[in-house]
Formats: sequence, structure tokens, C-alpha cells
Amino acid sequence: MLIELKVDGGFGAFPGLAKPIKLDSASLAPELAAELQRRLDAAEAEARQRRSGKSAGVPDGRRYRLIIHVDSQQRQLDAADPSVPPAFAALMEFVKAHGRR
Repeated sequence: MLIELKVDGGFGAFPGLAKPIKLDSASLAPELAAELQRRLDAAEAEARQRRSGKSAGVPDGRRYRLIIHVDSQQRQLDAADPSVPPAFAALMEFVKAHGRR
């Protein structure tokens, strides 16, 4: 599994410098790969629960996109400031901590 984190927007954003952060679960120790899967499962469950109440974000707010690649399929989770859901935020922080640009 490969996860890409893309961040758009924000005050004074420089789109040319906003390379995605990528994390390949194959590069992780087994316990970290299991933690990644737990966080992903929690973020996807959270997204299913909040499907009806999408927020439009705020001016100059950041938009976050997690793109999950498994085999030849891909799916996506999205969030925006000011209301980034907790499980999404936990997954995003894990990708930031263990991924690379």
C-alpha cells in the first residue's frame, strides 16, 4: 500500500513547492505497518460516518488529500481547515512522520 498526502491552499502557499509526502507500507517495520492500517481503517470509518456533512472550508484554509494506492486501485480521503476530523488528522500525522517527499 502506498499513501500520498497532498496539501493545497493556505495563506502564502507556494504550489510549486508543495510536493506530496509518500509513504509505502512495505518500507515500514511490521508493527508500524499494522499501526498505519489501524489509522487508515479508523479514518475511512470516520469518513463514512460524516459523508452527509461535508464542510466547504474557509478562505486561505488548507485542503488535505490522502490518496491510498492498493494494487491497481486507488481511493481518496479529503479534509479541509478548520474542521479536520480526528482520525484523518492522526493518519495524516503518521504519514508526515514516516513518509518522504
